[in-house]
Amino acid sequence: MTRAWERAGPDRRIRFAVTAATVAVVAEVALTAAGLVAGLPPLLVWLPAVAGVVMAAQACLFAAADTHGALRRFWRRLAAGLAVIALAGCSQAVDVATAPQGVLPPMSQRTLLTYVAAVLVLALAVLRLPTGSRHWRHRLTEAQDIAIVMVAAAVAAAQYLRSFTDVSSGVPASWLNLGMLAIGAAGLIAVVKSMVAGHGLLARPVLWYGAAAGALGPLSVPMMSVLKPWPHLNGSAVVLPAAGLLFCLAVREQIRAAPAPRRSSGNLAKVGVRRDSYVPLVATTLTTGLLLTVYLRTGDLPPILLGGAAVLMMMVVARQAVALSGQAALLGRLAHQASHDTLTGLPNRRAFTAAIEDRVADGEDLTVLLLDINAFGAINDGLGAASGDALLRAYGERLLATAGAGALVARLGSDEFGLLAPAGRAGTLPEQVLTATRLPLEINGHDLLMETAIGVATAAAPQTGDVFRRAEVALRAASAAGGHRVVCYDTLLDQQSGTHARLAAELRHALDDGEFHLLYQPIIDLGSGHVTSVESLIRWQRADGRVVSPADFIPVAEETGLIVELGAWVIDTASAQAADWHDRHGPHAPKVAVNVSARQLLDPALPRTVAAALARHSLPPHRLTVELTETAVFGGGPALATVRALAELGVAIALDDFGTGHSSLSLLRTCPVDVLKVDKSFIDGLNGAPEQEAIAVALSGIATSLHLRTVAEGVETAAQADRLRDLGYHHAQGFHFSRPIPADAVDALLPAAEPAALR
Repeated sequence: MTRAWERAGPDRRIRFAVTAATVAVVAEVALTAAGLVAGLPPLLVWLPAVAGVVMAAQACLFAAADTHGALRRFWRRLAAGLAVIALAGCSQAVDVATAPQGVLPPMSQRTLLTYVAAVLVLALAVLRLPTGSRHWRHRLTEAQDIAIVMVAAAVAAAQYLRSFTDVSSGVPASWLNLGMLAIGAAGLIAVVKSMVAGHGLLARPVLWYGAAAGALGPLSVPMMSVLKPWPHLNGSAVVLPAAGLLFCLAVREQIRAAPAPRRSSGNLAKVGVRRDSYVPLVATTLTTGLLLTVYLRTGDLPPILLGGAAVLMMMVVARQAVALSGQAALLGRLAHQASHDTLTGLPNRRAFTAAIEDRVADGEDLTVLLLDINAFGAINDGLGAASGDALLRAYGERLLATAGAGALVARLGSDEFGLLAPAGRAGTLPEQVLTATRLPLEINGHDLLMETAIGVATAAAPQTGDVFRRAEVALRAASAAGGHRVVCYDTLLDQQSGTHARLAAELRHALDDGEFHLLYQPIIDLGSGHVTSVESLIRWQRADGRVVSPADFIPVAEETGLIVELGAWVIDTASAQAADWHDRHGPHAPKVAVNVSARQLLDPALPRTVAAALARHSLPPHRLTVELTETAVFGGGPALATVRALAELGVAIALDDFGTGHSSLSLLRTCPVDVLKVDKSFIDGLNGAPEQEAIAVALSGIATSLHLRTVAEGVETAAQADRLRDLGYHHAQGFHFSRPIPADAVDALLPAAEPAALR
């Protein structure tokens, strides 16, 4: 049978065990029923009894093989205890076979001690199983539960000693009584452990089945009394198969609960209060039933029973008082969690808006500040979620220190905070907050400079939705403007917000109707004056002839997500033009650069979009350059992975506005860069003091050392072009050479025509 057991799968094995134990119970019931009306061989009832226990021990060994750690030790101890019970059953069967006439039901001292040892092993297995929660209130209520059950058990034991001292046996009545009391105490320990174990390793039904099995032990004594007229039957034999079946059912629950046992609510465990406890109810109910039974049978209640019942009731009252205090603590914690942010401990959006409502109801004037941390996502991706969380906590603490008394600081969302203060502070508070948030925060060894957009709305006893909505409108304006700034609400912002919404709707139609086109700004070789590459720039001209500035529609496209589709159109159109120039001008054709936004870099499909455009137009990858800003890839993560995927296609990568973003030099080690486009702000300082040229010189030297190509942006004079050439720059672009022009105008600047003037 062992080999078949090992070959079977977990589900089949446990079904087989439960089925076999059920057959043993049915057989025992059938034999007992038959023995009530006819004689049977005395040993016959012991066959299903021992078989049921053996099957339960085998099931526990299977559970041990399927678990590890404390659970494996638990199931092994249960298997050992059941094996000893099976041994005790065999010993009692021997007692039956060898008992002298007149001693019924026979039980030797050896058998009784074996039963006691077995049940103590089972109780030890349950006691050694961890319960999980270590909160002081949980430990206190657990101790109270145990004490309540022990008092109830003492009351029951007193009555037991009075009622069952006349059961005949092979051992003295005192030995039998003490042994049965020990078995009953062990069973009670298992029951209490099952009731108080709500957060342990086992699912609750596992312990309940085990507790029920442990409680069957003391039932064998009254069964002996009941079956005394039938010497061929035995109370222990009747009880054992049922105990074996209950243990098999416990193993089945263990299999169903794997791999993760069900646990109670983590919030409840933190407070230390269990979801429910039936110990007081069960103990008082059973004790009351015992008192009522004794009174109905004898017409009197012994003083020991009355005294025990009184002590029990007082203990139950104390237990419930502790439980009620725990429930109050739980409710307070849940109320705090419902109104506060778990990360920072600050009030959340619900509490913030409720505070506005309360102050409005009191007729107070309000100042509402909404704050948003710029580029928080890049920092969170680049330094990790732990650093991002630490940043949010430190940022909230700084706001609290800056806001002072009388102000409410809340975390409203991922990187959005709110500040509510009296209207009298409207003039100074925004600038104070702006100054405070400009200072660096030290997070895990990094000094981080944060740019904060702040929207401010002030109103005298406003409508709740109005003041909050106005602050949101102001915040959107501050975020769209970029940088570290405060925007106060005025009615013009509402008009701009409406314009923004209309522009977002019109963008979709413009893309469908072909209202966009590309212009190209040449990049010049400073030595030869030839055009080596061009930067493609998108323009929007409406059907009615009106031109919409990129400064107006690009932020809207970014916010709505349409920038991804718009960017794909730019990549395809620029690639088609680059392929046309390559076909007509060969090696003298200019390379074409396209600008890619931070939002596009977060699109995992961008490399496929570029690869498809290259394949569609048969454009060699090195003829296309992807321009991006340092800020877009500073945080690493998905954006940097996208850039690396683009580089693997063979396209060139250019860093635009180099020198003005985050951590520029460290970025050169991680990002596969080919071209540095030096920002116009450094070019404007040429031909001035030596200090003004120092950065331009340093950037050129760094690029040369790293074998990168440099392009000077924003060249507006011949003097700047000459100075750049003297400083070692080879490429430049700007209005001095050409403004953005159509594709056919670029043809006029290619080598077939005169080189572009350097004057």
